[in-house]
Amino acid sequence: EGGEYRLDSNLDSRLTFLETHMKTIQAGVESIVSTISEVKNRQYSRTFAAKPEVATSSDTMSIINEFRKTLREQKTKKCECKSGRVDRSERYPTDCHEIQVQGFNVSGIYKIRPDDMEPFYVLCDLTTAGGGWTVFQNRFDGSQDFYKGWNDYEYGFGNLAGEFWLGLEKLNYLTNQKLYELRIEMETQHDQDAYAGYSVFTVGPEHEGYRISTLGTFYGTAGDSLSYHAGQKFSTYDVDNDEWKDGACATEHGGAWWYKECDKSNLNGKYSMTTEENRGQSMYWISFKGPNFPLSKTKMMIRPLPASKPIDYMDTSRKTIEGQQLRPVPEKVRVIPIKSGLRTQNVKGMYGVIPSQSQYRYDEPSADAFFPNYA
Repeated sequence: EGGEYRLDSNLDSRLTFLETHMKTIQAGVESIVSTISEVKNRQYSRTFAAKPEVATSSDTMSIINEFRKTLREQKTKKCECKSGRVDRSERYPTDCHEIQVQGFNVSGIYKIRPDDMEPFYVLCDLTTAGGGWTVFQNRFDGSQDFYKGWNDYEYGFGNLAGEFWLGLEKLNYLTNQKLYELRIEMETQHDQDAYAGYSVFTVGPEHEGYRISTLGTFYGTAGDSLSYHAGQKFSTYDVDNDEWKDGACATEHGGAWWYKECDKSNLNGKYSMTTEENRGQSMYWISFKGPNFPLSKTKMMIRPLPASKPIDYMDTSRKTIEGQQLRPVPEKVRVIPIKSGLRTQNVKGMYGVIPSQSQYRYDEPSADAFFPNYA
């Protein structure tokens, strides 16, 4: 942590192989030493030969231990490259905005790697309001149960190609590597839509209860129903971090959120089709239709502020994305089609702006694009 970089997960298996190989060599050396000793004893009466110039068992173990120490030091070796970043040809984008900067404009599932984390898959919205959004919550049909405990909300659950919660731990790492803005889109059963935006959004670490540590200025059409929760820790039905002394907001309101006493928004509440179903426990944004008018679709996503763009990642010689020629997305960049939750997510065709040389790795989506405990 704190600037230290780990080698990839294959290092442990390589180290084990090398240790086994060195033990085999050690056994061979010991056999040779034993044979030489026998010969020396037989010849001892005739000559006082010099000590064989062969490594002893203790010498071999010393070499092995030194080799093992060197390898383990490499596992926590600090990056010595320019600006404290790993070589760009070997790294993933840190968020969906960097993916878009490289020319891709098809919304879908991509792999990213925030600072000090292992790579993982995310849903990227590359079309809404200019694109570049990393989605951390998506709901639109009620197929995923969001009444979950702390562990699920900490590490994420659901299906990235459907409804999901990305995870508080990932959200903490994401929002602390740069300055991010927050955009929340919502829609009713009657196709009435609105959005709420905040100029800055930061989530604290686990020991602070993943609180909303920074929340900037509101903008949008849905009204402000999140500023009330600024500074609050996250709560679930099994971890009560709210300020309500007479009960637990997560249990009372059927969800998990940055509750205070209790809420003005409840976007992880129970999915409801009518105003009477799960009354007071549904998905709502009080300043948009009130607490008794359940929402049918919500999407929460973040994008880095322009001032926090990592300049060294940019190719300043290229024209803007809008000014480049459209070319088909190459087959090596596989994008999983996404069920459209909000109308603004619709994408026409599979064409994007592709730079001549990519600075990042784009792996094909595989089974780990999904959470292990998705419903």
